[in-house]
Amino acid sequence: MDEKSKTTKTSAGRLAGWLFFVLLIPCLFLQATPGATAQSEPATPVLKREKIAVMPFLLGRFGADLSGVLNCPICQIVVDPQSLIPGCDRTLTHYVQEALERRHEDMAVPFSRMMEEYTRLRIDDTKDTPAIVARQLGKRVGADYVLVGNVWRYMDRRGSPVAVESPASVAFALHLVDVASGKILWSDAFSETQRSLSENILQAKGFFEMGGKWLTADEFALYGVKEIFKKFPY
Repeated sequence: MDEKSKTTKTSAGRLAGWLFFVLLIPCLFLQATPGATAQSEPATPVLKREKIAVMPFLLGRFGADLSGVLNCPICQIVVDPQSLIPGCDRTLTHYVQEALERRHEDMAVPFSRMMEEYTRLRIDDTKDTPAIVARQLGKRVGADYVLVGNVWRYMDRRGSPVAVESPASVAFALHLVDVASGKILWSDAFSETQRSLSENILQAKGFFEMGGKWLTADEFALYGVKEIFKKFPY
């Protein structure tokens, strides 16, 4: 083989190598990008603007399925008291009610009205599921939808806004129940432990949305409610 042929072959090999490298980079980037997936997400339901109520948050969870807690008897919901600050259920209920009223004040059932009927309900923990209770409550207050939440982790930071021994950690879910059919129309969860900017540079936007500081559990939970409501279909 003469020098010209060798040079041509070498150049062709280098070109093929560079083409392979260039085509490979986007594939690696897509695999490394958070949220990139080959599966399409379920379609978001289109909901009518009808009356909606917020049921008091439940403590605990049931199994790994996000919406499983709605279909099990209330007595089977597992609670870990060491992972929950007392009163966190009331705090989250308040945050969700406020978020709903800001978005659809005229459609949200007043919290006082909802609590009035909730305290009158006769609940059998061994038989009634959260979905059953939600439907009963919805019928009593004249709501078309009921938002049901459950919280299984709500731990405060140990430290100050500028330095912590351990950060706040919060995990809760929201479920939208159709009162007429009992169907779960939508569910989503927020389950996070706050991390510093240096620990997760890909989430820089979220870090600065939190004020660029270490949050308390209440502040972190409020941030979580706002994040979930960005995807809320109502």
